[in-house]
Amino acid sequence: MLQLVQQKSSRLFGVIISIIIMVGLLKSIDLFANNDDYIPDETIKRSYGEWQSIVNDTLTETDAHEVVKNIIRQVFYFESFAPQVLQQTWEKLAPYHRQQFVDAITESMVKKLTAKVDLYSKAALVLKNQEVKEKVATLDYELDAGKRPLQLRVFMLKNDSGQWKIRNLKIGKNSILSHYYSYCKKVLKKYSFEYLIGELGEYGYVVLENFEGSDADALPRGWSWKSKDNEKRKPYLVRSENDNKYLEATDEGESVILGKNVKWNLRKYPYVSFKWRAHRIPEGGDERFGKTVDSAAGLYFTYKKKLGLIPESVKFVWSSTLPVGSTMIRSGIGRPWMVVAETGKDHLGEWRTYVFNLYEAYKKTFGGKPPKGALGVGILSDANSLKSFAYADYDDIRAVKEADAGSGVLKILKAE
Repeated sequence: MLQLVQQKSSRLFGVIISIIIMVGLLKSIDLFANNDDYIPDETIKRSYGEWQSIVNDTLTETDAHEVVKNIIRQVFYFESFAPQVLQQTWEKLAPYHRQQFVDAITESMVKKLTAKVDLYSKAALVLKNQEVKEKVATLDYELDAGKRPLQLRVFMLKNDSGQWKIRNLKIGKNSILSHYYSYCKKVLKKYSFEYLIGELGEYGYVVLENFEGSDADALPRGWSWKSKDNEKRKPYLVRSENDNKYLEATDEGESVILGKNVKWNLRKYPYVSFKWRAHRIPEGGDERFGKTVDSAAGLYFTYKKKLGLIPESVKFVWSSTLPVGSTMIRSGIGRPWMVVAETGKDHLGEWRTYVFNLYEAYKKTFGGKPPKGALGVGILSDANSLKSFAYADYDDIRAVKEADAGSGVLKILKAE
């Protein structure tokens, strides 16, 4: 969760919501006309009274949250702000993931700012100086909230539609742009973009993968495979159903593992959730033995790699024959512990959702204390050992902060 380490930073966000709401109100009274005589300061002055009436309205918490969120989306110049926050990372993102970031940082602003609104509802906002050019404006204010006045600087840009939007706000040396830039840089130094999104938005979960950022009828974006499988058919394609994307796996003996490097804080998000839908299971599959070690669906979670090479993973599987809760590991370097999450044919064709305590799963399999950060996920539907056919779908793989769920490990079985 985004933490503000200085009191001034906390006060900064309270001021920001005041200005953002005031500017945003103009959307409803059509003051964003493309007028050569238009001055940004007039936007704030004309909307101040309207803003005060909204603050005093008896809105529910949910309604107030949505009102503020819409205002921020309208008046903040995210087309300029977001790339400056993420720098080089922004250039690498697909449009879907860029929108994820904008949504998450909007949530962050809303949650941090709405708690401060009432502190500034009766504050006097005095314009001290303004510089307005053709498409750029800088406005200096003094905000008297009953304590020591705060010095506020508002940076605005005029877009191609003639709308003035906020690209940054600053109190003294505290800048909202600098704050988010520093925070995001710190998180991305240790964890993945997906984790940053979960933390910024304070959603309570991290979307490790939902396939929405990939093209339909293609391999999923950001996933890879072992070099030994380069020449094999990759039995995975992203599909779309009812405006939702998911991964389809149809293995006829290729046995290719797809992997995604995605790092998150396992101690902060100790649970995982996912859903899958099996259509065909390998007849006679039994994960204990090499000749029958095929599963309709398998989802790996990798904790760490010994010596940087040997993975320690737990793999949840949809087994053909073994009972739910069966857990085993076959001999060999880098083998995963396998935990049966679903079994048999009773639920073929149904989306099934699962939640497990991944932290506890490590303790009950590998033993000892799990590492702080998890490294990634993997997918394998395979039928090569039995020369059979496996067909399953995957979606909504998440790391979760809080849940009522166990490890899934019920009985340790011997395996060859």
